[in-house]
Amino acid sequence: MSNQPRTQRDIPTTPQETPFGLFLWGGREKFDRRKAILEAFLNNPIFSKKTVNTPSLARKDAWTRAALQSRELIRLKLKHDWPHRQLMEAIRYTDNMLPVQPQFRIFMSNIERQMSDEQKAIWVPRAERFEIFGSYSQTELGHGSNVKGIETTSTFDPATDEFIINSPTISSTKYWIGATGIWATHSIVVARLIINGKEYGNHLFLTQLRDLNTQELMPGVEIYELGPKVFQGMLGTDNGALRFHNVRIPRTQMLARNAQVLQDGTYVAPKNTKHSYGSMVTVRALMAEITGWDLLKAVAVAYHYTTFRRQFDRDQTGEEKPVFSYASVQYRLLPLLAQASALVLVGQNIKRAYDTYTEQYLKTNDTSELEDLHLQTVGAKVYSTEITGHGIETCRIACGGHGYNALSGFGRMYANSINAVTYEGDNYVVAQQVPRAIVKHFKAKTESSLFSLSYLSFLRQKEPPKPIDVHKEEDWLHRDLQRFVLEQRLVVLVQNHMDDTNAGNDTSFSTHALTMAHGDFVYWKGFWDVIDRNRNAEFLPSLIALAQVFSLSILQNAHLILTPPLSLTQRQRKLLAQAYRTAIGDLAENHVSKIIDAYGFTEYELDSALARANQTPYEALLDEARKSEMNNMQHLWSMMVDTRQLWRTVEAEKRREQQAKL
Repeated sequence: MSNQPRTQRDIPTTPQETPFGLFLWGGREKFDRRKAILEAFLNNPIFSKKTVNTPSLARKDAWTRAALQSRELIRLKLKHDWPHRQLMEAIRYTDNMLPVQPQFRIFMSNIERQMSDEQKAIWVPRAERFEIFGSYSQTELGHGSNVKGIETTSTFDPATDEFIINSPTISSTKYWIGATGIWATHSIVVARLIINGKEYGNHLFLTQLRDLNTQELMPGVEIYELGPKVFQGMLGTDNGALRFHNVRIPRTQMLARNAQVLQDGTYVAPKNTKHSYGSMVTVRALMAEITGWDLLKAVAVAYHYTTFRRQFDRDQTGEEKPVFSYASVQYRLLPLLAQASALVLVGQNIKRAYDTYTEQYLKTNDTSELEDLHLQTVGAKVYSTEITGHGIETCRIACGGHGYNALSGFGRMYANSINAVTYEGDNYVVAQQVPRAIVKHFKAKTESSLFSLSYLSFLRQKEPPKPIDVHKEEDWLHRDLQRFVLEQRLVVLVQNHMDDTNAGNDTSFSTHALTMAHGDFVYWKGFWDVIDRNRNAEFLPSLIALAQVFSLSILQNAHLILTPPLSLTQRQRKLLAQAYRTAIGDLAENHVSKIIDAYGFTEYELDSALARANQTPYEALLDEARKSEMNNMQHLWSMMVDTRQLWRTVEAEKRREQQAKL
């Protein structure tokens, strides 16, 4: 009997509106933006995904297409008055990082937050009209996460009222600078300010890279495009290596909202230094939610395929069972669905908090909330990118051999998301900032000022905690118990970290586990807070099912850290496993289909042969195979025929060599 079912799940071609879907997408406004973007894309050949086989394109051709898509997006934004965020969301629907991406993601955000009002009056309109193309130049060839180690200099010349930007060493070369290899005309450059031989630390300088009329490099500017990235990822991004050879810029192009240099060389220091967090907080606040969507699309493709694919055991009708019905698939995909949902829902709250802060900061210059946001976004960056990178690969493997086909989309998803583990800081380096903040607040006794550090109060208790009280499976569903286990794990890890620090041990490895455990607690609490705010929603049971799978999945490992008297008994561990099994079963049988349908990813968004609207995965894979550019290789046929005769030539040569020796 054929292992192909008669039907497959419906995959929409346009967004389908439901109350649950509106909630998951973050509200009406965002859903409508998504709908408008997809409508614009589906009728525009430059954005077509069916007529272009991207995995088969040469890198140069892929970037050319990305540049043309950038141009069209600029036209659409200007024509329809799209807000900045709609342009940024539209870029994501292309499944690539386009060269226009930094314009509002980090270039404009720095202009708005770090320029004086006088400077903004000049530069904001030019950037918004795309008269200039922007990038952000921080990372150097020899200095990535260590911003304090930056070597690029900006020396003030009072005679000409200019700064001289210079790259004094090879390691000071700005490297990995997105949209700079070919595209950007201007860049916000992070450089060490020097006045009269005295250094004043890193500051931001708007520097022109290319002539606006010709795109030729400006005098003293040296740029190279870096070449392919690993896994052929980020094909639409022209990362650049950038060097400055005594490039002069006007004094007025130092971003001067917080610190200034007067015409006579007087340095006016900022009133507070917290604003220096801003650039990285901006990008990480975006990443907090975006990574979740990346993982959700991978889960959706895997779910569509594994519910279609039938293999091995047969059901009552005689058909082989859908692959998704096996525990080996459910235990891999359903926790990822729950984790991705947590990343999105909690990430949306982090992004809203950042947007609120930015709005207030631009009005009042108040940075009092920035340190908390910095801690939240650093933790979210590490946590979300680790889960997403590993999760997408897990989805690919769950789809078996067909998941390895580039047409499945998993390769593209992985290549374009795994980079986030290292950009904006290697996770093992960035993760050190979270324990640093934890210890700082513990020593200052200020942990009560941050909800995410509530567990530190346990470190001040002299009495040991009582053993965990679990007698039946349902006990593991209680939030108080879940919270207690997650907090007590953190207590152990924080105490170990402080002991290692006091002993002078290198903690650069162990801090990663502490940061991930901190992330578990923050996202666990954030997920349940979302549920508490939606207690009357008709989709509440599905949210709770997701939250319980998320909670119990992280408890599988959390309890292993606990020490006596909190260590679980064998029976308690068995009850935890049973509770997890029940939660997985409930999500699989009663909710997963509703949740996938509510997210409602369209065929265009998924861009996978395993999730087509009008073709089964088998039909799509075979159809794409028929279109392969390597089906017509007749120009090599004669070579192959000759190759099959090589043995005669080689044998003849051997005989001649033997005869020559006689």
